[in-house]
Amino acid sequence: MTADTRALSRVATEAVLGVPGVRSVIPPGPSLAVLVRDVRSVLDLPRDGGAVLVDERGEGLRVRVVIAVDAGTSAIGRAKAVRDVVVRRVEDVAGRRPTDVTVRVVEIV
Repeated sequence: MTADTRALSRVATEAVLGVPGVRSVIPPGPSLAVLVRDVRSVLDLPRDGGAVLVDERGEGLRVRVVIAVDAGTSAIGRAKAVRDVVVRRVEDVAGRRPTDVTVRVVEIV
């Protein structure tokens, strides 16, 4: 079964933004590389999909997400909460669990 990865990306992005303590979801790409210089330029979501990267692989769905949290927030706690909500939402929409989920956290001071 081939997944609509753009639709999954949008659904996962919305779910991640609903996690308490998550300030934003940072889209992949060159903007992420300049995060340290100008965080405000990377906080907008892409128009054709969400900021959560979803790939269809031979072994299953791979999900990558980078979130920004305030420095006073538990980064580990937010990463686990985001992982759990992404797994649930992708499974609800795609009918199968992702085989690989990576959550990275950037703390904003």
